[in-house]
Amino acid sequence: MSRSVNKIILVGHVGRDPEVRKTQSGTKVANLSLATNYRANAGGEDMEERTDWHRLVLWNRLALLAEEYVTKGDRIYIEGRLGYDAYERDGVTIPTAEVHVRELVLLSPRREGAVDEAAEEAA
Repeated sequence: MSRSVNKIILVGHVGRDPEVRKTQSGTKVANLSLATNYRANAGGEDMEERTDWHRLVLWNRLALLAEEYVTKGDRIYIEGRLGYDAYERDGVTIPTAEVHVRELVLLSPRREGAVDEAAEEAA
């Protein structure tokens, strides 16, 4: 059997506070956006800064971590897999891409009352 890889690593800033909900079965899921910046040639010698926006989906323990400790503007590191889907609006099919997060590391300075992820896992 051949093996394939679907892995994405991003470091960026959270664009909005996580939206957290529970599925009908009680599983916690969080959605948030992440901005990554890069410099691109704008024509000629000028370089301009551009931003890519990524949709993130976190489940269970990671959703709880995001709900408790992640807010708009925080810098985070994530690893996950890229997933594709589509939905229909007004008869038009709109493709979507989401990062299904498997690992989350908080890079922003800790706010008062925050605990680190290693301490959370050990509990």
